[in-house]
Amino acid sequence: KFSTLHMQHLRSNAWRYMLAHIVKRFGPRRLGDITGADIQKYYNEIAANTSDSTANRYLTLLRLLYNKARSWGDYYGENPCASVTKKREPNHRLRFLTQEEMKVLLSVAHPRLRPILVCALLTGMRRGEILNLKWEDVDLERNTIHILVSKSGKQRRIPLASKLKELLDLEPVKKGYVFKLALIMLRRYYDKAITQANLPGFRFHDLRHTFASHYAMNTHDMASLQIILGHSTPTLTMRYA
Repeated sequence: KFSTLHMQHLRSNAWRYMLAHIVKRFGPRRLGDITGADIQKYYNEIAANTSDSTANRYLTLLRLLYNKARSWGDYYGENPCASVTKKREPNHRLRFLTQEEMKVLLSVAHPRLRPILVCALLTGMRRGEILNLKWEDVDLERNTIHILVSKSGKQRRIPLASKLKELLDLEPVKKGYVFKLALIMLRRYYDKAITQANLPGFRFHDLRHTFASHYAMNTHDMASLQIILGHSTPTLTMRYA
């Protein structure tokens, strides 16, 4: 049953919420009893009540659940998500900061938030990756950061920029999590910072876009950028070209 699937690696609160929503809808039913038509109906309802993008996220998680069940030997049938017709998401313009905007944002950021912003701007790491980063995954001698858990499920290494290394070297105790800031406090500090910096609607994820855009403009090395960002294909990376 869906209710018996244990998804420890879903660290994102948003994904946990989606999983709970899926379990509420399909929990009592066996995996083999759920048809593609059932999932299509569920998909259409979510798209109608939220957005096509949100519906696609739910479908992605459902597909993952079935794939996990098959890999664990709990399900042997076909993945019913394969027959679901997805809606195409609109291509939104990538928002990224100029050098001047970056300086302003860092200048108004709370001292506890500032190192996290610097990390995002100099590595392109996702918010969850930054908050889950531990000192054991930072190699100050080889100037690399090792991402053990990523959105794609694959590990990757990221170059450690000199300015970020200088900040990390200042930390007296290098144990446990690198950035000891709760998500709720990060959100409060971040919302206040973008308001003071006059950057309405600028999401934390747009810091990743900022890193990628400047990297692409400065190096033109899209292959390396794809590896740093952890994209499985060059299609997403090429948006920054």
